[in-house]
Amino acid sequence: MKRKFKSKLEEKANELSQITSDKIWERSIPATIRREIALTVNQIEQLKKQHAQQFHELLKIECYVNTELKQLKQSIPWYTQQQSGQNDKLHQRLFDIEKERRALSLKLEEKTRGLEDKLLELVNRHEELDI
Repeated sequence: MKRKFKSKLEEKANELSQITSDKIWERSIPATIRREIALTVNQIEQLKKQHAQQFHELLKIECYVNTELKQLKQSIPWYTQQQSGQNDKLHQRLFDIEKERRALSLKLEEKTRGLEDKLLELVNRHEELDI
């Protein structure tokens, strides 16, 4: 199975960012680039964790709203429409959650793409200098 370029890039970056403690503040250009690579890898990891946490929170809210909606449907007879306002509010909230999830996904993709572009540039610069 072919591995994605993205995973190969992350693997190479992780390999380059493994700096021994005695060489971390070395004054060479490749060492500086390795520090920048390590920082960028860390930023990507933190971004993924932060967004995973936000997705999890949205999922919890969605479960809560779905539970409320199911309880509302069970509590009123099918022939009454008196609770339709509450029903509509809950459906609107589910729609809003989905909209939020899409916006969050798009934001994650944009931020990640920028950091991955930076990472690729840094890895290429390191390879050019550390020949």
